[in-house]
Amino acid sequence: MAQSIGSAQTQVNVTIAQVQSIQVSQPTVNISMAQPSHFLLGNSSGQQPDHIKVSSSTAYEVTVKASTEYFSHNGNSTTLPVNTITVKTATGTLTNSNAAPPAGLQIASQIMLSKLPTTIIKSPAGEWGRGFHVNYVIPDTKSPSYLNREAGAYSTTIMYTLIPQ
Repeated sequence: MAQSIGSAQTQVNVTIAQVQSIQVSQPTVNISMAQPSHFLLGNSSGQQPDHIKVSSSTAYEVTVKASTEYFSHNGNSTTLPVNTITVKTATGTLTNSNAAPPAGLQIASQIMLSKLPTTIIKSPAGEWGRGFHVNYVIPDTKSPSYLNREAGAYSTTIMYTLIPQ
């Protein structure tokens, strides 16, 4: 039987940092207003699957806002307000997992776009790679705002912000 000659020890420290990231998977989204029914019933971009992807080591919230109060057309500001767009959000998938979202996850299923930040997601726990589906909608009540406008693309920049809690 072998005898112990001595022993040594070490201390292992694990340093945990707060880590957050947010990504938008479709950098450009289009809504067509090309049919007579669009000006009566509205239209949408269609659901953008896992459009927002959040990774956070802690609880978090996500806000959305437009960069300006009005759309631009050919580089010029217009009188077409961004609050004619509804942002509809739903829970998406978790990267490499079928895990359910955390209990207490709150999603504002639809908000009107604004220049002011509006909370659309509030999670009581961190997750890595949680997707959220988004559909940009011009509702029927706002579709008349698009009448009597010059043809062409009207654009705004939408910013999503991840805030650790």
